[in-house]
Amino acid sequence: MFLRVAQRDAWDLANFRGPPLMYYYAMLALTSGAFALCFFLLKSRPGYYWQAIRENEEAAQALGINTFRWKMLAVAISAALTAVSGVFFAFYYNNLFPEQIFHISRSIEIILGPVIGGVGTLFGPILGAALLTLLSDGITEAVAALGWEIPGIKQVFYGLVLLLVIMFLPHGIWPPLARRLGLHKR
Repeated sequence: MFLRVAQRDAWDLANFRGPPLMYYYAMLALTSGAFALCFFLLKSRPGYYWQAIRENEEAAQALGINTFRWKMLAVAISAALTAVSGVFFAFYYNNLFPEQIFHISRSIEIILGPVIGGVGTLFGPILGAALLTLLSDGITEAVAALGWEIPGIKQVFYGLVLLLVIMFLPHGIWPPLARRLGLHKR
């Protein structure tokens, strides 16, 4: 009995198999690495180029920035980080079904995190994704605990949160929070 429990909870890093705790630490490490990479890129020359392109592409071209090259590099980095996330997803769930990966609700969840947290900020997407996940799962659990079955409750919640953020915090949750905590330059 003990041997079977020990084998089930063993971490097989060579094949990337193990208990959920292993995947938690792997995702934490991947997220930390992506955050560090984005922080480094934001404070380096490419980051300043990308900010210039975002603010005014024609002015950036007039300054001699090859906007096509830098936009392609941004897409390539984004695709690489997305590919790493996809590989992690496949290992965690042991499968990749098109209806699971390409479902519209998955796309909405991926896009809403940065929008709610604050597009163009470093910490905003993390805050937005964490907040949306905790609140939507909490609402789903609370509705289930009451014995109700309301189809689409998450989607209604997402729409309501998106509406409130766009109306009252158009730049997302993180910028006003950062100003309040004294983390944002004025």
